[in-house]
Amino acid sequence: MNPPPASPDNEGQSASLEQSRQVAHAQQASLEFRRGLTTVILGTVSAAGDPEASVAPAVLGPDGTFLVYVSSLAAHTRNLLHNRKASVLLVEDEARTSQPMARRRLTFACSVHPLGHDTEEFAAAMPAFRQRFGAIVTQLESLPDFQLFRLSPQRGRLVLGFGQAYEVDPSDWSRLSRVGPGGAAPPRV
Repeated sequence: MNPPPASPDNEGQSASLEQSRQVAHAQQASLEFRRGLTTVILGTVSAAGDPEASVAPAVLGPDGTFLVYVSSLAAHTRNLLHNRKASVLLVEDEARTSQPMARRRLTFACSVHPLGHDTEEFAAAMPAFRQRFGAIVTQLESLPDFQLFRLSPQRGRLVLGFGQAYEVDPSDWSRLSRVGPGGAAPPRV
């Protein structure tokens, strides 16, 4: 005997449960990126308008901003000073992914704020760098060319694979809204 056909209510409940499961999975992935943060891939733009990508050590500030401590000898530092916008990319380790074309990634568009060595924010941030990266930070602090920047996320996007994209609330990485079918409309290009 065949089971009775699914009612619209049951189908709606199943879809809702599946959507809740997917959002919970996305929230977990987002929080894993947050917990595992040690470096970020920075997208910056030079004074000549050339895009550049680089890697920088980072910690999260208590307010959810990214803090990067970088040398002014590096192109990305000059770019951060020139153009007060940057993109931060957190990406899944290639060794952990089964499909490199669908690597999990979290991107934030950020505004950039340099923080002087004589500020309270600098003094409050450096213990987190020393704890995360060790004694090298104390050595770097003695060098005149290193600068601290606060990168304040304005909007975020989490991609978990093909067709699995979420807008991320920069102030609370667990607040997500699906992009595309069943969620927010994708941005127009």
